[in-house]
Amino acid sequence: MTHRDATACLCEAVREAGLPLPTVLVRDNDSKFGEPFDEELELQGIKPERLPIQAPLCNAHMERWIQSLRKECLDHFVPVGLKHLDHLVSEYLIHYDRERPHQSLGNRPLAGHDPPDQWGEVVCRSRLAGVLRHYERKAA
Repeated sequence: MTHRDATACLCEAVREAGLPLPTVLVRDNDSKFGEPFDEELELQGIKPERLPIQAPLCNAHMERWIQSLRKECLDHFVPVGLKHLDHLVSEYLIHYDRERPHQSLGNRPLAGHDPPDQWGEVVCRSRLAGVLRHYERKAA
């Protein structure tokens, strides 16, 4: 994939998600992202902002999120194409943003739904053939 293809893919994915194009892209100093990649970003109106060399803590939140994506989702599959990878990441995002319990919220999902009454049937909802699961009480 060329640098032009990579930036076009990025811009297309952002547009498909209904989001405005970013004005800044924070990235590491990986050798696959060189000057041609930065030039293509700038042609799209996106300013590339490089992180300092050997400073992994500068991007700690993103590093942790990527680790979660890999361990909880991608390690269980062999993506057979970009569409498949996009599907896997999209399903994981839904799970991560809406369904997973969050410790700082008393283990309630981030979507903010209060659980129904303590009594009742517990149902399991799964994504990606059961790799991602969450449990909730059935509403009465």
